[in-house]
Amino acid sequence: MEQIKIIFFALTSFFGIEDGKIAADKTTITIYPENKEIEIIQEDLFSIIQTEKDSLLVLDQWNKLLDLKKGNTTWSKELDSFPVKSFDYTSIKNTIKPHLILSYSKEEDLRNLGIWYNENKNQFSINHIPQHNTKTSDGSLKGNYWVFNGESKFSFTIEPFLQMPEKYQKLKRPLKKLTPTIKKEE
Repeated sequence: MEQIKIIFFALTSFFGIEDGKIAADKTTITIYPENKEIEIIQEDLFSIIQTEKDSLLVLDQWNKLLDLKKGNTTWSKELDSFPVKSFDYTSIKNTIKPHLILSYSKEEDLRNLGIWYNENKNQFSINHIPQHNTKTSDGSLKGNYWVFNGESKFSFTIEPFLQMPEKYQKLKRPLKKLTPTIKKEE
């Protein structure tokens, strides 16, 4: 079984932007089996800035994301199996929450995101990776897997950067401090 993909918390990975520098401290993933949709909401965007070049790269990537919202969306090849995709974000109190919705045709399509479906048991599952700090009230931890009922909506939250090494914590910058555009969008 594959692990949860970095695509969930690395914002630019949804769009095939190379060397993505924008990540989310917290990502909530909700699966709607009846509608065959997956909703991904990212919170507390940040970047690791070591040099001035990193700052410029983050600004460039942010501008590309703003263009995507205007309808010029180029999606990552990993998302080819999702026929309907939408990207939006909300700007609240000088912070941004990206909101993505993907529609899938069959449950097996979710494998590209590290979500597995067992048709015999009508259950979805993801790998339990302690470093991701997965939280859910909809599933249960069984061995190395979080297991969810396939008959109803379920969600889980991952916070993979809670135990970030100190040397990177010192370099971590909230996106709102790096991009003046956020203030203009409110």
